[in-house]
Amino acid sequence: MFGNLFRHSALVGVDAGSLAIKVIDVRAKANKPFILKGMGTVPTPPGVFVRGQIQDVQALGEGIRAALSQAQIRERKAALAVPAQVGFVRRISFPRMPLKELRAAIDLQPDRYIPFARDGAVYDIFPLPGDPAKAEISVIVAAAPRQEVEALMQAAKLAGLQPVRIDLEPLTLFRAAVATGQASREASTGIVDLGGSAAKISLFEGDVPVISRVVDMPAMSAGDRAAGTDDLFWDIRRSLEFALTQLQLPLSRLLVTGGVGGDDYLALSLAAYLRGFLANRLPGDFRVEPMRDEEGRIPLSHMLAFGLSLRPELFA
Repeated sequence: MFGNLFRHSALVGVDAGSLAIKVIDVRAKANKPFILKGMGTVPTPPGVFVRGQIQDVQALGEGIRAALSQAQIRERKAALAVPAQVGFVRRISFPRMPLKELRAAIDLQPDRYIPFARDGAVYDIFPLPGDPAKAEISVIVAAAPRQEVEALMQAAKLAGLQPVRIDLEPLTLFRAAVATGQASREASTGIVDLGGSAAKISLFEGDVPVISRVVDMPAMSAGDRAAGTDDLFWDIRRSLEFALTQLQLPLSRLLVTGGVGGDDYLALSLAAYLRGFLANRLPGDFRVEPMRDEEGRIPLSHMLAFGLSLRPELFA
């Protein structure tokens, strides 16, 4: 995302969350088991984030450096993720035109397509496969506020890293789900990422994002699962109800990940809830399960960092 800015064989995945900073170094090759070189986590310094926006670059850089030191990671090239609260992913149709002209059209009226473009945005576009005879072309527009991207890169540099890639959380988590064998381009997949202060709900048809929503979850961040679960389940159900009217490929799995509450108990409870309300609209093989690799080396809390450490070329 934001261009294939690298061809380096190894990357440190850096996931800077509101409660913890996670780093991971994974070496992977297509169709081969990945090698875990290092993994670490440290508490996020107080005051670094406010509603997903970076407020203290210096403290964030020190936190990333501490996580790298704990994990004994020496790799310096890094991939970073823009928090879902400030990122933007949307499928948009345009009159068919060359990609260069399409970019020029967006550059001419960026605030027509990107909600925060007036304050400065970094974006990229990806054309989707389609009938070349049709008058329209569909593309994915992915964007982030320029100020947030620059702050994130500055923090990484303060930690001694060389940022070579910026990605968005939903797209990175889908890549991790493909790597664990839990997502496929032949089906639709949902991902629920439970963070320290928010839950992120993403739906993909094949590898195309259909829905990306952020739900504030202050109750769950305080450790009160019972108080937060009902609201979370309702939001997931509402997202699925809308997605099921849009999807052509069957929705096969809903994956639960993240550092707060992402476990088998939550997955089983959510599966029962959805079966109760959407029984006639879900396929018989629909499953809700935690996102995890078969060998259990990577905890749910590090799945975002794991996806960042994987080279996108492996999934081309």
